[in-house]
Amino acid sequence: MSRKGAIMETIHLTKEELKSFLIRYQGLSFPSEFEGEEGIIQLFKRLGSIQYDPLNVIGKNADLVLQSRIPGYKESMLIKLLYQDRVLVDGWDKMMSIYLTSDFPYFHHIRKAKDKDIRRTLDYRNQSKSMDYVEDVLEYIKEHGPTYPKDIDLGSIEKGIWGHGKISSAVCDYLWNIGRLGIVEKNNVIKKYDLIENLIDQTLIDHNPVSDMDDFLKWYVLRRIGSIGIYWSKSGPGWYNHFIYKETLRKPIIKALVKENKLTLVKVTGMKEDFYIRSQDIPILRNSKDNIKKVKFIAPLDNLLWDRKFLLQVFDFDYTWEVYVPEGKRKYGYYVIPVLYGNDLIARFEPSGKRSLNDFSIKNWWWEEGINPTVEMIEEIIIAFEKLTEMIGVNQIPEKTILNIIQAKSQ
Repeated sequence: MSRKGAIMETIHLTKEELKSFLIRYQGLSFPSEFEGEEGIIQLFKRLGSIQYDPLNVIGKNADLVLQSRIPGYKESMLIKLLYQDRVLVDGWDKMMSIYLTSDFPYFHHIRKAKDKDIRRTLDYRNQSKSMDYVEDVLEYIKEHGPTYPKDIDLGSIEKGIWGHGKISSAVCDYLWNIGRLGIVEKNNVIKKYDLIENLIDQTLIDHNPVSDMDDFLKWYVLRRIGSIGIYWSKSGPGWYNHFIYKETLRKPIIKALVKENKLTLVKVTGMKEDFYIRSQDIPILRNSKDNIKKVKFIAPLDNLLWDRKFLLQVFDFDYTWEVYVPEGKRKYGYYVIPVLYGNDLIARFEPSGKRSLNDFSIKNWWWEEGINPTVEMIEEIIIAFEKLTEMIGVNQIPEKTILNIIQAKSQ
């Protein structure tokens, strides 16, 4: 790693140095930087948010993200931080996400954008009449307290492939997206709501620390780069969803942040793209240590995988989440998990895909081209499966079964 210049410096990295930094920055190195509930909070302070998805094959995405980073992680830890301690909150960031409650006021502009988005969507689906019931829903929840949408009888609306079939569900979802309601608890897609002022401090609701759009965009660009660690300036899924995905808006903001020494340009050997790191994260880059090789299973919507082209260029790992790909067109499988060993993605596997987690098994395993499994590597894979099955609360897969599957695939 080398650096040039005084004020407007450029950091030069090899691809291996970039990979090593990303793994450490993401909390995927060993020994772990983050432990227990406090470790989860510190991880969120670094990454900003993690993506929430209710699909549960071997654990929901958020749980898989945390399981790969927090030793002994249990789903109950996240639930406690979200719905008892209220240190974390469900909200919209890149996509539907979980982030620190203290970040809630910074998302004022996102909630305003969601207001317009949802009204347009409801209009497109011929469901716009549900907006006539916004005050009715707010009054009902104010009077009755935490409420499931099904408990508010306002009738049905036309339901297509996507969207809600009940007026109350559409209204509650809208009010949550714009920050008027918060989630008290959730069971996959079923949510219980309450007025947001009953769940978080009123000062977080009233205060907008980035009311100026330019200040907000700078904050949001910094946040999004921080969610990955180092990221390129060209368009990609890492810049989704509002405002900064527009290159015409994003690039002048990046230029300004570099001038203010809040972002630093990174050049990677053999790659033509301009990369950027938050200047505050340079000490992590400087203090990179050798990563003891352990196996981690990476969630399909993990921050490390947000941009598949970025992943391919940096880690030489071609990955697509094929949940929405028709079965006959899938290259691998419905819900496939990348396997990290040290700083390299060495394999991927498909769980059984059955609805019952009690039936969890390894349906398929694929080694990456050029990987020659070692005894140490296979031992770490077995340990990783032990930790995963412990997290999701099912019986461990017999070691012999794991060996038979992964050794057969290495022939």
